[in-house]
Amino acid sequence: MKFKSTKRFGPISTGHRQWKHKGHCSYVHGYGRYVRLTFEASELDERGWVMDFGDLKDVKKWIEAEWDHRVLIASDDPLLPQLKELESHGGILLNVLPDGYYPGIEESCRYLYDMLSPMIQKKTNNRVEITRVEIWEHENNSGEYVK
Repeated sequence: MKFKSTKRFGPISTGHRQWKHKGHCSYVHGYGRYVRLTFEASELDERGWVMDFGDLKDVKKWIEAEWDHRVLIASDDPLLPQLKELESHGGILLNVLPDGYYPGIEESCRYLYDMLSPMIQKKTNNRVEITRVEIWEHENNSGEYVK
């Protein structure tokens, strides 16, 4: 049997561009994203907790540094040079994602999982793992990455 707990962060004002989309999602647009992390452990800590939510300040800070008021762009976006030029003039704050990641909510879930899992495992001495990342781009749409 496993124990679970969840923590929600947000809203985090984040823009992105889905350059491969043939419609309006190819334009830079944004949402107040919410992130929910699900933590699992086979054993609770000495306080009876899966995860000490007070020990997630660094996780919150990392997410905000990556996303808050930033525009997420794929590394293969053909407008990347123009967007970087706009950034150099103070018109946009970019986060160019590593190769293989895309800025939509499903890929954003996978990105957060890949980046945050090592942080959680280190701080809990491998007792706790993230097993689900869910992101809402607004109240009607969400994506998930499940381990």
